[in-house]
Amino acid sequence: MSFSVGDVVMLKSGGPALTVTEVGSESISVVWYADAEDNFRTTQLPPETLILFDDEDDLDLDEEEDEDDEEDDIA
Repeated sequence: MSFSVGDVVMLKSGGPALTVTEVGSESISVVWYADAEDNFRTTQLPPETLILFDDEDDLDLDEEEDEDDEEDDIA
């Protein structure tokens, strides 16, 4: 799979959404915001370890959290 600068990706094994900042012949540079450290982090990863981030999955998680909040408000 090929990636472009600006693509939002994630590790195949899971984790936070990462933004592609540079595409090299052997590695992909990415950046993400680390809440726990309150700053941005960058690294280079082999493209074989990445997949495009599916924001539909993220939307589903947000909807589930909203439903949980509504149930808490009712109780």
